[in-house]
Amino acid sequence: MDALTVGLHLGSIGVGYALSVALEWLVHNLVFHKLGKRRGSPFSFHYADHHRAVRKTGGRDPSFEGSRLAWNAYGRELLGIVLGAVLLSPLFFVAPFCTLAAIISGIHYHLVHARSHLDPDWCRAHLRWHWDHHLGTDQDVNWGVTNEWFDRLMGTRVPWWSKEERAAREPLRKAG
Repeated sequence: MDALTVGLHLGSIGVGYALSVALEWLVHNLVFHKLGKRRGSPFSFHYADHHRAVRKTGGRDPSFEGSRLAWNAYGRELLGIVLGAVLLSPLFFVAPFCTLAAIISGIHYHLVHARSHLDPDWCRAHLRWHWDHHLGTDQDVNWGVTNEWFDRLMGTRVPWWSKEERAAREPLRKAG
């Protein structure tokens, strides 16, 4: 394998990852929030069940503690990721590394999202943008789950601080 081929394969891994992050942002924003806010929408579970549970429990979603096969937010998320991987799989024969990177990114998304709602303290420390999305004053920003870079690119990353955090930052702000 020559250097150009290796470079193209490595580059396609980055493309697969970037595409999966963009898709994560798009699905969360357009499908789960825009379409999901409509009563009767097949995606209304996201806002009605998932967001309600997370706000009610300070970051946890009890559906993530149950079976991955249950027909709840957790099970539906996993089904969506599996369907996405199945739809992408024919591209494996054209762009194997790009396809694998996108599928692995989908698995990574699922694991990270589950951990964020099983361990809210971890989420607050490591996925601040996702914490801000769920527990901040505006749930219609901060669409990224695994990272915030696409939100920054799209201008939808809006940091939020609770009253306690603002009070703790105030002396630092005045001193600076």
